[in-house]
Amino acid sequence: MTLVQLKRTGILVEPLVEDSSTSNNTEPPRALKSLAAIIEGDLCHRCGSCVGICPTGVLGLEEDGYPVVKNLSACTDCDLCVKVCPGDEFSVPSLSKELFNEVPDIHDMHGHFKNAYLSYANDKEIREGSTSGGTITGLLVSMLEKNEIDGALLIASDPETPWKGKPIIARTKEEILSTMKSKYAISPTNSLLDQIIEQEGRYAVVGLPCQIHGIHKATSLNRKLKERIVLTIGLFCHAAVEHDPMKQIWAGIDEKIKSKTKRFISRIGKHPGTPHLELDDGSYYPVYFPKETGYRPSSMEILNILYRLYTPGRCMTCYDSTAEFADIAVGDPWMAPPDKSINFYDGYSFVLARTERGMAALTKAEQDVRLITLNPDHARSSNVMMGHEKRGRAFRIIETRRRQGLPVPDYGMPTPKNNGKEFVLTEINIFTHIFCFLDWPIVKGLILKVSLSKIGYYSLWLNNLRRTFRTWRRDTKYKLKNSSKKDSQTND
Repeated sequence: MTLVQLKRTGILVEPLVEDSSTSNNTEPPRALKSLAAIIEGDLCHRCGSCVGICPTGVLGLEEDGYPVVKNLSACTDCDLCVKVCPGDEFSVPSLSKELFNEVPDIHDMHGHFKNAYLSYANDKEIREGSTSGGTITGLLVSMLEKNEIDGALLIASDPETPWKGKPIIARTKEEILSTMKSKYAISPTNSLLDQIIEQEGRYAVVGLPCQIHGIHKATSLNRKLKERIVLTIGLFCHAAVEHDPMKQIWAGIDEKIKSKTKRFISRIGKHPGTPHLELDDGSYYPVYFPKETGYRPSSMEILNILYRLYTPGRCMTCYDSTAEFADIAVGDPWMAPPDKSINFYDGYSFVLARTERGMAALTKAEQDVRLITLNPDHARSSNVMMGHEKRGRAFRIIETRRRQGLPVPDYGMPTPKNNGKEFVLTEINIFTHIFCFLDWPIVKGLILKVSLSKIGYYSLWLNNLRRTFRTWRRDTKYKLKNSSKKDSQTND
């Protein structure tokens, strides 16, 4: 055969380069056929691990991040691309025992951690220029300047397609700073693992939970990666977003504005921020509803629409929302402020230090990164809705797919069942994601178009009022509970 085609949900994905050295009767290697089955079975995270670990450069990436064969004749059938895949198999009990010396509690969405913090970068520019508190950027800059790392694997904005993320190995402070701000479109971070293998040094890796899973599998397969990756920083994740809606949104922006765009920023402003384009004159242009004044939908409100239409298939069966196997896990502080002195709109990160080397990295950076210790019980109140939604949905879909005889990820543990209230909430959540299971691009495109019209704008405004009330109720309940505890302690 003159080319290999890896399938993806029924669509043939052609390789980046045709290999003319093979005959039409040549069978593709066993490993590539297994990899194709993973992709066809909707188990591919598009984390890039298979591309990054391939020792002979067989694999490349197509525009949406799926692996493709670019050099068939170089394949030695070593099977590393399949062994490293976290989408097909990831042993939660084994890694939990290795990292934390304990069996994981499958019902605990926060996972194991040694300490929890609210945090921010002491550098004012980093804190103000980051998505939340700038903790990750501040930590990495501190480690780089102290020669504790030689580089960091991060996601920057693609200069040719601003809404798209592009993996880079940042080796200077300027390169680290260029990666600030969240990117929500799916990006194959681990595709650059080959650069870490090829170039000596110590590296930090920042990635989504699935990408951290891939890092652990990769380091178990490659000694150089195990020695050179000295810190993993995981990002809290509800789900990634397919490229399709971003293409549609980008196509709807005025051509004059696009020609001036320097960067697509998912979040301007703090917690949760709003999506803007940074123009070449330094000004900002709203991505959504640019002509409206007053209320501006937040990134979270827009993402809640995109998630319900364009969550990737493998994300629907991923239960890990808080990067449970990273050395340090970082997210937004969706919780009641612990005291009156803390205003989340000033910029704070919610940080879980899970391992000894994670604790050591934070401790060494205390001059550059402010750490405010949280009570463990209060820490476990953060991100609860997102975490339980993702976990319940994943396990429910896994069981359904298993009954249907469809491929499911192997986590090496029994799948817990939802009962009572959890069952009802999970069923409702799955129903709101119904379009993620349907191959109806025209219908989804129309829904997205309506959501970004006047009708959508006022619907988002009403929903924002509901969320504002819910946040007020949460914070008030916490203050009352905290106040009653203090009164009780005083009486004692």
